[in-house]
Amino acid sequence: MRILLAIDGSGHSHKAVDYLLAHPELLGGRTEITCVFVETPPPLRMVGALGADPGMPSVPPIDPAAIVAPLLEKLRAAGLAVELVVREGDPGLEIAQLACDRGCELIVMGSHGRGLFRRAVLGSVANKVLASCNVAVLIVR
Repeated sequence: MRILLAIDGSGHSHKAVDYLLAHPELLGGRTEITCVFVETPPPLRMVGALGADPGMPSVPPIDPAAIVAPLLEKLRAAGLAVELVVREGDPGLEIAQLACDRGCELIVMGSHGRGLFRRAVLGSVANKVLASCNVAVLIVR
């Protein structure tokens, strides 16, 4: 089974990894797990790129591998081979696109569990993933 595991280092990502490890029946025999970290370009970096305010201090880059290292270590300690893919852009769209590109059979991701109003106003990565691909999605809360 090909599984795409969306992780960002948050507590919600830890819950998704823990759920996956607690339910080995989801893994089947030969499982390929691709972990994806999607970095949303910080608004300040975008402003600097446009030259709107050259005096604005730069936003330090993040190290996705360092952020998700504990999650990858937990998966590897369970005997799973995992690959980390880092993308930049809209998280919902990038997760959906990668799942389709890789022929994944399942997307596993954590959810912030926002209420209806906040989800409508702020949007939802999970909703965007669900609307953008035909791959089964397991949302862990």
